[in-house]
Amino acid sequence: MNLSKKEKFLHKIAAKFIMGENFNIELEGNELELQTLYELLTVSKQLRQALNESNPDLSQITLLIKSKKDITRKFEDISGINWRL
Repeated sequence: MNLSKKEKFLHKIAAKFIMGENFNIELEGNELELQTLYELLTVSKQLRQALNESNPDLSQITLLIKSKKDITRKFEDISGINWRL
């Protein structure tokens, strides 16, 4: 499957957000798409942080994985973008 330039760009900035890098960008989309994307990015970042802890809490990680799966499915349904992160 070939990603469009917009999808590649979205994944690139999403990876930066998840990794904690600073950037300044404005995204376009309807309110539901943008809110769901924000939720997806936030839970992805929380999961990354939980996995990187020296003594990770497996129950917390399990909950974050489930939440990320649910939000990913919602985002894909709303946006039509196949989420790769």
